[in-house]
Amino acid sequence: MKHITFFTLVATLSFVAGQVAAQTDGATAEIRSTLERVAESFESGELGLLDDVFAPGPGVHIIEGAGVNHGWVEYRDHHLRPELEAFENFEYRYFAIEPVVRGDMAFAAFRYELSAAIDGSQLNIEGRGTVVLEQLEGHWKIAHLHTSGRRNQ
Repeated sequence: MKHITFFTLVATLSFVAGQVAAQTDGATAEIRSTLERVAESFESGELGLLDDVFAPGPGVHIIEGAGVNHGWVEYRDHHLRPELEAFENFEYRYFAIEPVVRGDMAFAAFRYELSAAIDGSQLNIEGRGTVVLEQLEGHWKIAHLHTSGRRNQ
């Protein structure tokens, strides 16, 4: 009887571990997709597509280098949109995205590349970033985004 109970326990734990791993794999894929969507929307200038990707309110911090914006709306309207309007031939991508899920919170490290012409000069930047996400209403929302980079020479 003890062997049956032990094997039942092992089988149950294995099943639960498999379910957790499957949920984590699904969450990491969704997080990667969300971050790729952010970079694609930045590149296309279709910023309205991201209104539901960032958590609501000014508690969201978006940090680029030493600058900080509080909330998606402030960042979108007073930082990102004017910056994108100044760029020509803008290309932007996130890659090497490494999500880690901890319940309804997650974080990811990633790399990025930016290329654009501005005021007749070519700008090429490579950098790193981190993002913190929270699962709200069944979707991963960005609660904190930090990028920093340097010019390629």
